[in-house]
Amino acid sequence: MAVAFEELAGSPTLEVVDGRITARREFRVAWSDYADFIAELWGQYRSVGGGFVYQPPAYFPQAPQAIVNEVSVEPFDADNPNGAGVGLLSSATNSYDAGARVTAVYRSDDVDDGLSRGDLPDVPTGTYLRYRANLASDYVAMPGRVFRWQVDGEPVADDVNPGILVPSEAFTLSWLRVPLPPWNTIRDSAGKLNNATFLNYPAGTVLFTGAETRHDFQIVDTGLWRLDYHFKVRLVHGTGAGSPNLGWNHFYREQASSGEHWLEVVDEDGNNVYQSGNFSALFTLGT
Repeated sequence: MAVAFEELAGSPTLEVVDGRITARREFRVAWSDYADFIAELWGQYRSVGGGFVYQPPAYFPQAPQAIVNEVSVEPFDADNPNGAGVGLLSSATNSYDAGARVTAVYRSDDVDDGLSRGDLPDVPTGTYLRYRANLASDYVAMPGRVFRWQVDGEPVADDVNPGILVPSEAFTLSWLRVPLPPWNTIRDSAGKLNNATFLNYPAGTVLFTGAETRHDFQIVDTGLWRLDYHFKVRLVHGTGAGSPNLGWNHFYREQASSGEHWLEVVDEDGNNVYQSGNFSALFTLGT
């Protein structure tokens, strides 16, 4: 049953800074209801019969990309406490007949809605995905014996190592408010490459380098998790005519009769240096 409340005078307020929304609403509820009211504002996954039931968070009116990110509670009339029921430190606190003042802060930071890019993986309802990236390049040194000085055709000395800059990108997908992470999939996917197009990158070009995890408090039922998935992209431009962008399993070969110097390396059983995995499974709830 929903908690009865009233919104206080002067509420709500909203500001937009650098394209990010921060808004605030203030409510009055019965003192005994403030915990349940926080759960309604915050949204939650509740464990029911071996599964999860989702209760959406409160969205800011006319700005559904802003959800409750912070909640504070204080007595509505702090000068009139009722401490008669306080007997143990762990069993009760002051109550206030005038009720509780609950301040909810809404922010748009947690909700991406595909605004950063339209090809993000799908995630279960009630969880949110954020994307951030760092565009860079890696320096790859070549052995000097591969090259000749153009002016006279003389071999380059062994201690001279020409190199090239290979475009790379490091990006993080932060998956928020996850009730049960796919732990086994995370462990199995570390150090693997995408086996299919992922965020519009060709198969074999995205390396999953690992994850950071954090357990977030939830006032009702079990907590939720934040998962920061880290990836690195390598796009090597092939040297042959019409060569596609190549990935992590391609290495530079000094002499190649095909005219393509970036070639795949395999072991004696035909296995690549990096194995492949299904990255979509990283964004499904665990079992």
